Amino acid sequence: MYKNIRHFNLFVGLVISLFFFPSITFGTIEAEVFPWGIMLSGLILYKQKKINAYFVLFLTALLLNIVLFSIINITDLRIPEVIRSCLAYLNSAICFVAFYQASENSILKTIRLVKSIFIFLLVLGILQAYGFIGFLDPIFKFLIPRASSESLAHVWRGVTLLSTEPARAGVSLTFLYIVVRTVYIKKRKILIDFLFLVYMLIILKSIMALSIYIIYLVFVYRFRLVKVIIAGAVFLLFMDTYSGSGRAFQMVKKLQKQESFEDAQMVVIDLAGPRIISIYSSWLYSSDNVLGGGIGRWRTTSVEALKMTKMDFSKINYFKFKGDSKPIPIRSSGYVSNLVLDTGYFGVFIFLIFVLSILKRFWRVDDDSKNIILIFLFKILFIGSVGPPVAWIAAIITLKYISYKKNYLLNSTS
Repeated sequence: MYKNIRHFNLFVGLVISLFFFPSITFGTIEAEVFPWGIMLSGLILYKQKKINAYFVLFLTALLLNIVLFSIINITDLRIPEVIRSCLAYLNSAICFVAFYQASENSILKTIRLVKSIFIFLLVLGILQAYGFIGFLDPIFKFLIPRASSESLAHVWRGVTLLSTEPARAGVSLTFLYIVVRTVYIKKRKILIDFLFLVYMLIILKSIMALSIYIIYLVFVYRFRLVKVIIAGAVFLLFMDTYSGSGRAFQMVKKLQKQESFEDAQMVVIDLAGPRIISIYSSWLYSSDNVLGGGIGRWRTTSVEALKMTKMDFSKINYFKFKGDSKPIPIRSSGYVSNLVLDTGYFGVFIFLIFVLSILKRFWRVDDDSKNIILIFLFKILFIGSVGPPVAWIAAIITLKYISYKKNYLLNSTS
């Protein structure tokens, strides 16, 4: 059904591509994510001349939170941070709405573009990993100040692709792979899934990206888990013999040396940096603050939340070296984890009404749609920062494709 769809013209294709490279800031702003999503989705929604009612409800909840906490903290307004945090929430969510409301032709063109971007990033990752384009580092730094044209192997990390860090690059690449896998890969999926797993291990070397991909595979092969276990055994054997130095390797090696579950648990928490503890502390904080701590006030509320965990921060290297073994301001991992810290259970409730009102339309389409919804929800709950919209766009265009395909097959047989 997608074979007769033409590509975007060159200019439109380049513009739409910016959705998938949110880290390209040209050094114009301090933030790591440029608001391409808001700018481009705003134009799309203006052209569509319609907007999802539940999205408006979510925007209203964010606005009420800002007004309420501005009144409560009238002597300590943090307007720049409030604006920055609010834009981060919008940058992802508005893309979700814009592509949900997009036409079938636009969705199919975007999918073809995603395939090209995915192949480009795969090749780019290999070139970066083996140092073939080190001479292009000034260009990478111009586009993304924190990026690198080479692997970050000296700090046990992989390549950044066109992102600020391997973790963000890997998570985005995983969702692009899900699009390509769903639409284009029809045969030998187990083999290709395994090859992509090896790519993630050798090239990206990110625990976060590897984790979300493995969880996706568990969703996909839930009733064929024996095959996954066999593949995992081969995979672990490969890791044991391959002379790598990524964080994923380091975690596996350290876990093998632990004598108790508690020790192994601490290894995972330590190597995850502030991510796991930030998720737990955010939800813990909102158990006492139903309306959260206020959008833009994370530098204060995140420290208060960390203190509530009563964790020994000297055992977590991130805090040991950056905070002198004391809690320091951190952003939580996952869109919803940040949202619950800022807006509490109330804000999360409104947000879930908005997101689930869209996702429920695709839940019963087929098993692929269920798997995509599950991994997307897992991602926004626990993985990554707030602003990047790649996973949001990848999820909704794939779900719409699956729906189109089902309708196409039903119409062709009727």
